[in-house]
Formats: sequence, C-alpha cells, structure tokens
Amino acid sequence: MCRQVAVFDTAFHSSIPEHAYVYAVPYHLYRRHHIRRYGFHGTSHRYVSYRYRKLCGLTREQTNVISLHLGNGCSAAAIKAGYPVDTSMGMTPLEVW
Repeated sequence: MCRQVAVFDTAFHSSIPEHAYVYAVPYHLYRRHHIRRYGFHGTSHRYVSYRYRKLCGLTREQTNVISLHLGNGCSAAAIKAGYPVDTSMGMTPLEVW
C-alpha cells in the first residue's frame, strides 16, 4: 500500500509582511476574496537557506539570501534573518516581481 503525503509549500511564506503580499487592488477585495500573494516552492527555499546557513556556520539571524527555485516552476524568495520577506510567486506562476 502506497502512502500519500501532502506538503503545503506556501507555509514558509506565511510570515512575509503585508506590504509584500497585498496586491494593488482595492483592499476590500483582498479581505473578501483573499486575493494576495501566497508564494510557492517554500520547501525548496527553506532548505536552500538552511543548507547555506549550515555550510557557512551562520545563525538563523545572520542568514540573508536570495533563493532561486529553478525546475518544475521557477520562483525567487528574499530571505532576511532566516525568514522570507518577499517572493516572486503570487496566485499564479505568471507573477512579475
């Protein structure tokens, strides 16, 4: 029997600040329909920043990187002090950063 596992890779981006995830649409549309930038490939960006930190002997607070996920979709993430602060992926892969 095969087991299936769901991994929600948007969770890594859940801490990006409001100015980075709210689109330039009327605010009531964001509130009513949850139209916002969610970010994708979070498991990849999290791992890259973690490995960079470990290889360089840094603390999480010292980890400032721009991570690129290339393959099966492409995205970029700005990571400051180990936490994402912006992402190129929004509601679709057709975002412009």
